This record gives sequence, C-alpha cells and structure tokens, in this order.
Amino acid sequence: MLGWFRGFVRSKLGFALFVLLIISFGIFFRDPFQGFIGGGFVQVGNREIRPSDINRQVNSEIDRIRVEENKIISPREAAQQGITMQVYQEQVQRALFLEYADKIGVRASASAVTALFNRPGSRFLDALGRLNVEEIRVAAREQSMSVEQFQDYYRDTLTITYLVAALQAGLETPEILTKPLLTFFGEQRTISLARLTPTSIPEPKAPADAELQAWYDKNKTRFNQPERRRISVLSYSSEDFIDKAQAGITDAQVKSEYERKIADYSTPATREFSQFTGERAALQTFVDTVKQGAAIDDALKRVAGVTKVDLTVKPGDLKDKQFNDYIFGVPQGQLMGPVQVEKSWYVVQVNKIVPGVPTPLEQVSDQIRSSLAQSDASRLYNASSESFYDMAGGISLEEIGAQIGAPTMELPPVDRNAVVQSGAQSSLLAQFPEAVQSLFKISSGQMTDVIEGELEDPQTRVKRPTRAIFRVDEIVAPRTLTFEEAKKEVRSYYLAEKVQEAANKLAEDVVAATKAGKTFEQAAAASKMNVIGAVPLIRGMQPQIDPNIFDAAFKQQLGEVAVVKGQGGEPWVVKVDKAEPANEATMASLKSQIDRDLERSIFADISETFVKSLQREVQVKPNEKAVQDFFDRLTKDETQ
Repeated sequence: MLGWFRGFVRSKLGFALFVLLIISFGIFFRDPFQGFIGGGFVQVGNREIRPSDINRQVNSEIDRIRVEENKIISPREAAQQGITMQVYQEQVQRALFLEYADKIGVRASASAVTALFNRPGSRFLDALGRLNVEEIRVAAREQSMSVEQFQDYYRDTLTITYLVAALQAGLETPEILTKPLLTFFGEQRTISLARLTPTSIPEPKAPADAELQAWYDKNKTRFNQPERRRISVLSYSSEDFIDKAQAGITDAQVKSEYERKIADYSTPATREFSQFTGERAALQTFVDTVKQGAAIDDALKRVAGVTKVDLTVKPGDLKDKQFNDYIFGVPQGQLMGPVQVEKSWYVVQVNKIVPGVPTPLEQVSDQIRSSLAQSDASRLYNASSESFYDMAGGISLEEIGAQIGAPTMELPPVDRNAVVQSGAQSSLLAQFPEAVQSLFKISSGQMTDVIEGELEDPQTRVKRPTRAIFRVDEIVAPRTLTFEEAKKEVRSYYLAEKVQEAANKLAEDVVAATKAGKTFEQAAAASKMNVIGAVPLIRGMQPQIDPNIFDAAFKQQLGEVAVVKGQGGEPWVVKVDKAEPANEATMASLKSQIDRDLERSIFADISETFVKSLQREVQVKPNEKAVQDFFDRLTKDETQ
C-alpha cells in the first residue's frame, strides 16, 4: 500500500492533486485575530484544532475577497457571512484525514517534503537551483511558524494527498449514467437573432424639470447614501528619509560599494565549457572512468556513445534556465553530472571563466548612491518607530506631522468599504483595511492606533513599509441626496430608462409582426434591427454568445419567436429555426467532459461517505463553550 502511495506521488496526477490541495488549504497566510490566544478548543483524536488555525484560513479568504471583489470585510463580517464556520468545518475534516492516516500508518516522509521544496519553480530554490534554507525560514516567519511547524504543515498536506489519491484510484464512470447526459447535452438548436443597432432608436426628447422631479420622487431610494466618515491621515515610509540618507553618503562609501559588488556593474561573464552528451548509463561510466584517473580524451575513446562539444556562453544564452544557472554555478575544472535537461542527459566541465568588463565608477556612482540611500533610509525608518509610537496618542496629528516632517492629508468622506460618494474607492484606504475597520469603531476626533502596512507606489508598483495614523474628523450621517444634488444623475437615469423602453418596444414589435404573418427578416427590418441567421448551438457547448440567449434558445419551442433580455439588459429577438437530437459525433466530442463532471460528482459522494466513516473511527470532541465563545466574539455586537 505504501509503495503504491509513493509511486503515485511521483506521478503527474499526484503532483496535480497536491497543487490543488495546497491551494485549497491556503498555505500562505497571516493571522489577523491576534486577540485570540490559548490552547486548542477542538480535539480530533490526538490532534488539536486551535483558534489560530481557523484565523489563518479566514484571513486568507478576507484577502481574496479584497483583491478579487474589491471589497473590504472585517473578521466580524466574515463570521456573519458564514465564512468562519466553513473554515472551522474544513479544519475538522483536515484533522480527521490526518488522524486516520496515523491510524493506518500512512505518513509522508521528510524526504518527500524536501523533494517538494526542490521542485522546479519553487520559491525555496536559489539562482543555482539549490535549496535555500533561509528562504524557508522567511516563509515560516511570514506565517508565524517555526521552520519545523512549517515543514510539518507541508508534510500533513502531502499525507492528505495520498489519502485523496487512494479514494480516487480506479474511479470509472458507468455508461448507464453518461448516456442520458450525452443525449441531453448533445441536443442541437439553430437560431436566428435580431439585434438593435445604434440607429434603431431615436434620441429621446429632452425632459422638463417637472418630469425629472417626478422620476426622482418615484426612485428616491436610489440616492440613499450610507454613513461616511471624513478622515485625516498621517503616513510616512522609508522614502521620506531618502534626502537625509543621501546627504550622509560619502564618495568613499560609494567606491567601497562599487568594489564590493563589481560583478553587478560589469558586462556578463562568459564561461567556456565542454558538454558531453549520451545515454545516462554511458555518461555515468564516462565520469567514473575520469575519476579513476583517466584523461578525458582517453575516457571518450573507452566509453562508446558519449560525444563532446565545446561551448562559450553568457548568462541567459542557454534555453533552459535551470541548466543555465547550473553552468554558471559549478566550479572550474571539475567534471559534473550526469544532469537531466528535459529528455536529454549531460555531463559538463567548465574550462575557463572570463570575468565581465566593469562599467567605470563615474558612470554608475549615482545608481550606487541611490541604492545606498534606499538602504540607509530603511534603517532610519525602522529606527523612527519607537519615537513615532511614543508621540501617537499624546499630541495631535498635525503636531506629530510637524515633528517627523510629513504632511497630514485630508480624505473625502468614505463608507465602510472605503468608497467615496462618486463610487470610487480610496486607493490609500484600500491598502489599509485594518484602518477602515478601526475608523468605523471610534468617535469623531479620535485617532486609530499606529498601523503598520505596505503601500504600493502607483507608478512603480513597488510596495514599501508604511507607518500611519488615521483620525476621524467628521461622521457624515446616512442621508438621501436632494433632487438638486442628484439632478445630473437623475437626468442620466431618466434618459437611459426612456431608451430602454423604446428598445423593448421595438423588440416586442418584431414578435408581434412575426405572429401577424410577416417573415422574421421583414419584421426585424421594420424595427431597424439587424438579423443574424443560422446560429448553431449545442446544449453542452456554450459558444461566444450571451448566456441568457443561449438558455432561451433551449427553452423556446421550435419556430417560437420571443424577446430575450441579455445580461446587460439589451433586448434581443430569438427565433428557433431547428431543434435536432444529439448525434454520434456530438456525443463523442462531449464524452470526456461529461465523464470528468460525473467523476467529480461521484468522487464527492465517495468523499462524503469516507468522511462519515472517519467520524466513526476518530472521535471529535469540541469544547462546546470555547467554540461558542469564539464565534460569539465575532458575531455579537461589542456592546452586548
């Protein structure tokens, strides 16, 4: 059994499943709930689930929502929306899998984790393709873990991959399930469409103020405004220390840095090397022969199937990046290999290293000075932390700004999602979600705690550590915009509505005219609509067409003509010209997709049954009070 597992994890499918699990379990995370501490509150067999385990995953989902949906939600809102409960359940299931794996003796080895860290493209490999232990330490610190804990998390995830692979092994979809689906999804329709053009609808008549007022009165709720807060912010980063840092850099420091990093300011070095190719076994025999004392030329004569070519290359010349890095990392004079590059095997020997030509100091001195200044500015920024924290809360925002030499900025009023009245999101506050949450918990005139974060430069896209304090200057109560305030928007809405009404009428006229006996083409022409004819559709293969039209095509009867609203509200006229059953060619093209979908469904059922069986094998003992307290902290109002 274990032998099968090891074979599977080396396969492409095993690796793909592992990648999916890594994504689903969200390895790279931060813990936003620093207030929750203490031991585990759920016991699954011999394993503990702690609040911090839940918090990390919740934070990952909060970050995803902020990036993908451009929406800021707090931990409290995440809990109220059920996100935290879902994460809780996933963590219990993860622990169940691991406990069962312990019980049957399945456990990923430490070498499997090392192999994973060494996989191509891993962030843990340096430029020469070697494992960078310091990068592992950095990644562990990012997650508030020790290196051992970090490696154990990977090891646990690999172990779960083995179990998932075993569940899925040999899964086949029975034909009794696929055939009805192939018949259904292979159904074919041919439709004709009529679509409005820019000239179909006359420009609506300019509305009088009385008409706009009446429309506003009817639709007043559209202009409701949420509570907003007018905010001032004082923020600074290492960039604010650049001038001071540059003033302290001497010519001697610039020269010393130039000499220390001379390779960075030189043309690329070249390497002259011998490349030996052949089958792996022949190459290994060739290397062993040389190591036993034979000269390279003699070894080439003794070992059949090995060829030699001499090359001169610069960094980046070789197509395979890892092989390129390998050539520029091996020592001169040593025979190295065999190494595999794609499907070929190589042995190499670097014969000569030719250094690059340095750029004169005077041509790069400004660049070096700027680099040194950046480094010194970061040091000064870090050193200012203590004094900034000391000032915070003791004096006003303006006084703090005067002492550190940074201006106080006033921002337009924003809502809980950092959105201003125009609908745009504050780019500054969007990068400080913690600040937005804090600002809606304090009163007018109060300041937040010091908030550390990273601010992205919109020009360079570089993120720099930033320290900030925010103050609520005014709480703008919820209200409804008056007619005069909203008049411009009212006019736009009113005209858009009139255009929509005219468009709907033209489309309905096509349907009525067709029913009255005109051809589809004649009816469309009367409404100044363009006809798109003979559009072929297959139920299981959606083409580049509006989904609403596609759905309607398979709901309408043969010969039926109807108005269908596209996803953007545009009215189309759809006529079904043909309705045909699935044929053999269509079903053959759909079979692989149907099989995959069914396999996923069947696998989900198997997984659910498996989890239920695990619950009989492994005891789950939640501390009901601790769990309830955990969720109460997040879901109940703070005043309760």
